[in-house]
Amino acid sequence: MKISLGFFALLFTLSSLQATAQDNSYEALAKMFSQPTTTGSARFQAIGGNHSALGADVSSAAGNPAGLGFYTRSEFSFTPAYQSISNSSIYAVEPNRTTNSNVNNFNIANIGVVFAGSEPSYREGWRGSFAISYSRQNTLFNNINFSGTGATSSITDSYAESVNRQIQGGDLTQNGLLNGLNNGAPNNFPSSSSLYYWGYLINAVNNSNTPFIGTEPNAKVNQNFDFQSTGRVSQWTLAYGGTANEHFYIGGSLGIPSYHYEAVKNFSESYQTYQEIKGFTDTRLLTSSGSGINLTIGAIIKPNDKIRFGLTVVTPTWYDVDETSSTSFNVNVDANKGINLGAKPDQTILTRLGTVGYKTIKKGNDTFITSIPKLSTETYQDNYQLRTPLKVSGGAAVFFKKKGFISADIEYVAYKGMNISTQDQNSPIYNDLTNSTDNVKLFYNNVLNMKVGGEYRMGNVSLRGGVNFLQNPYTTAFDRSKTIDRSQIIYSTGIGYRTNEFYVDVTGMYGSTQVSYTPYSLANSSDFASAKINNSYVKGLVSFGIFF
Repeated sequence: MKISLGFFALLFTLSSLQATAQDNSYEALAKMFSQPTTTGSARFQAIGGNHSALGADVSSAAGNPAGLGFYTRSEFSFTPAYQSISNSSIYAVEPNRTTNSNVNNFNIANIGVVFAGSEPSYREGWRGSFAISYSRQNTLFNNINFSGTGATSSITDSYAESVNRQIQGGDLTQNGLLNGLNNGAPNNFPSSSSLYYWGYLINAVNNSNTPFIGTEPNAKVNQNFDFQSTGRVSQWTLAYGGTANEHFYIGGSLGIPSYHYEAVKNFSESYQTYQEIKGFTDTRLLTSSGSGINLTIGAIIKPNDKIRFGLTVVTPTWYDVDETSSTSFNVNVDANKGINLGAKPDQTILTRLGTVGYKTIKKGNDTFITSIPKLSTETYQDNYQLRTPLKVSGGAAVFFKKKGFISADIEYVAYKGMNISTQDQNSPIYNDLTNSTDNVKLFYNNVLNMKVGGEYRMGNVSLRGGVNFLQNPYTTAFDRSKTIDRSQIIYSTGIGYRTNEFYVDVTGMYGSTQVSYTPYSLANSSDFASAKINNSYVKGLVSFGIFF
């Protein structure tokens, strides 16, 4: 693909509350859109999101549709939510200071209607319910920033290494870099490599093995990173569940998920000492949208009034994905010094530079660039197919007559089954997608997530609590960090008031995990650093429901 693949790792790393690392590949996005989170009504989110063995809640439609078989009357439910995400970041360069950032979001967590079937005219008759629901599967809002003044290298060093690898591998020629100026510059360069070259962020050297090095190689570097994203993963669900004997319940659903995601990353450098360039900002933009389909089959066994067992199988979601991406640079040249083009610059190139907005002056016998316009690539458009993991959940619930219950789920997520592909073998991203699918099997583990919760009833009032633990899905081949705990734990609590006509449920949640991000990497691992990010969120939900 044409945009730097490192950006996709960034999106994965910073856009969700899930575990992350630097993999520089499409599986980053695949993981972000596949991670299960706590979803559904305020009631079911308050008990940790576990409802394999529970029913008679609108969340059953997108959870275990067999739970719809417990309905004896119809229901409408509406659940707004408010979420605040906070990040505390420490970049491992001097002065190692902590930077805090946050972002808030209001959304519709769940809305649905259940049409209960009529009571059977005989004891062993079938009773079933149909439901339509909308649920927010994941919120992709985030805001991250960190900075440092004691970096031992520059991101321009990674630009140079990238260009050198492409030249040595035969994917790029120096003539190709030169031609980039004629292909619509300054706002329509064919690749990021052309931006590096014509932004004068890489310098030519005479060593044929490393034809380029980063600009200002001896400068003291100040670095600043800023990332912002918006978006959501949501699903419309059509579900049906029922029972014939009040002991065995079965159901199925059709899920129509979709997502929309927008992200912008700015990485800036300024130089305390320099020869020609004061600094620059590297900006990466991505918009990604997808829609798909999945199926769910569920069953609940109720041997008696005290205990229930449930099982749910969710097929992978098959997404069709459209993406647009672009890269731009703002380069700050010292106008008093300028970039020296020498005494005999190529007049054709010099004329072209002036045509597209570069400013030059002549001092003595030499010509100097004193200003560089904003440079950007063309906007790239890609299409590919994404298959998310198979998910299987099993659980049990124990009831204490009308006083409440305790329930627990184990959720199996088959991350090794993720697949990213395109049918077009001539697509510029075909090889990248093939490699990413191979990397999934190397870098990911299948995991078991655990959820537990309960409800205690006091007349019309119910008290609830729960915990949801999401296991780290990465192998040691993918992430060797021993200081980052990439598992996630979510605590929840809630209260509800219910009558024969309506109910109101209120839930509060807190989740936390750790992530890391490396802005760039170099051949020598001691020459670059990572940021450790403590990520947390709080969420509040209120469900309003009526029976009819």
